[in-house]
Amino acid sequence: MAEKEDGGFIGQIRRLSRRLSGNILSADPKDVRAYMARNESKRSIYSYDNEDQLRVGGILLKDLAEEFGTPLYIYDINRIYDNYNLLAGVLKKKNFLLSYSVRANSNLAVLNILSRLGSGFDVASGGEIARCLAAGVDPSRITFSGCGKTQDEIDFAIKSGIYCINAEAWDELNRIESVCVKYNKIQNVSIRINADTHSEGTMSPGSQHGHSITTQSKYGVPLADALEIYSRVKASSTMRIKGISCRVGTHVTHLESYLEIRDKLLHLADELRQESKICVEHLDFGGEFVGNLNAMNADATEISNWIEKIASPILERGLKLVLDPGINFMADAGVLLTKIEYIKTNTCHSKQESFSGTTSPRTGSFISSHGPHYHLKHQFAKRTFAVVDAGFNDFARTAMLGQSHHIVPVHQQQAVMVGGITSDFKYDIVGPITDAADVFCRDFTLNHKLSAGEYLIISDAGSYGSSMSSNFQSRNKSAEILIIERQPIVIRERQKYEEQYSNEKLVPELKLNSSKIIEEAESQEELIEESPDTNVEVDVGGGDNETTDDKKE
Repeated sequence: MAEKEDGGFIGQIRRLSRRLSGNILSADPKDVRAYMARNESKRSIYSYDNEDQLRVGGILLKDLAEEFGTPLYIYDINRIYDNYNLLAGVLKKKNFLLSYSVRANSNLAVLNILSRLGSGFDVASGGEIARCLAAGVDPSRITFSGCGKTQDEIDFAIKSGIYCINAEAWDELNRIESVCVKYNKIQNVSIRINADTHSEGTMSPGSQHGHSITTQSKYGVPLADALEIYSRVKASSTMRIKGISCRVGTHVTHLESYLEIRDKLLHLADELRQESKICVEHLDFGGEFVGNLNAMNADATEISNWIEKIASPILERGLKLVLDPGINFMADAGVLLTKIEYIKTNTCHSKQESFSGTTSPRTGSFISSHGPHYHLKHQFAKRTFAVVDAGFNDFARTAMLGQSHHIVPVHQQQAVMVGGITSDFKYDIVGPITDAADVFCRDFTLNHKLSAGEYLIISDAGSYGSSMSSNFQSRNKSAEILIIERQPIVIRERQKYEEQYSNEKLVPELKLNSSKIIEEAESQEELIEESPDTNVEVDVGGGDNETTDDKKE
């Protein structure tokens, strides 16, 4: 896409950057407080208009559905700015670095916007490095984390000139050193420490994406080995120590967990300085720092209080605090728009009931053996399903992580009244995938009925939505649009079927090999039929033939 300063997508972002950056990013601390006070009651990016139609960024969602189809990811650029400015404002003029967690939403447009705001970037793969570079990110603002970096990824990272690698294993240091020798470079390195802390959080019971970063997890180097591994880096002529990194966990919701980890890292920093004469420059709280504050509906004051309590002793030592937010920047900046394809009701038998009885010869209805007053609802449970066109291939958080998200009808209809009382209508909102886990919400309750053809949104879908999407069951990936100044801009086209398999190849030899097998089998059958000796056996596996007499001998 060509850059146009005046009319193009990049031009619009540049104008907005200049207009908005003068608001909070250049503000004094006293003005930051005023800004946060204005934003304490931050509303959703969507709202109903006077005709009960849902809008995002001033645009009717039903119009977007008709123009771009569904499922459709919709982001509001103003909310991205607000979210970034909130954290940047809290930490203005302090020794900090915001390093956006790219895995939250890796769309090039999102990366480009955050880069222009001044964000750093925390990546977890070579592909995320490539995305950042394609989005115009300065490689000196990229930090590479992850416990399984390949040789090729390390090579690509160092060759690209990224700022720092958070190493997690002895052998990884050996790989980094060999690549540095290869390119005659010196690479900044931090060691990711496993602080062995059971952090309190809010994950579903069966999820493996939990919050306990203990020695039983795969992350980091044990704290007991820290001094030795830092000495290994210090002795290298091709690696330079920059800091201490630790994966706190994505869904940590208790301040005490952060304080415990912080104290362990500060104690390690003191040990390194006193015993090994190693002075680190920063502490990196990886793993979506305060990432769950959005889900907790935290306001600006609460976020500010958290950061101030955690950061104070770090900053007093002259260390830089690195935070890796992703959910905070993007979660509530996006929604997933989906269409109801079918409404269906299934009647389920209760396992605790016996269903003996007879059928009425006159009406054909079921008569329970419990008697005529035993109503059918005591024996049968009904579930009504709204089958939408979005599946967990589009949005996996509910099925994979057990995370609930608000679902909102695009058209808010009038409540159905029966005898002066508002009726309740319950639906299971489910996707089209042939897997029982493809459920977005159980017992979604409304005061009006839903119909096929209507639209719903899944809220807070801006992070870990499109970035976790897949082609499961060969479904196309959804389109993504960004609302800028009441205009929808396509930032990812809807995938086409042929794009799914464009890199796949047929095996032309397969048919030829199959023909050979058939021909060989037919020739063996002919040989058996033509043989005058009925005792002759043919080894179809290609071995030597032998007669029954030979076997006896």
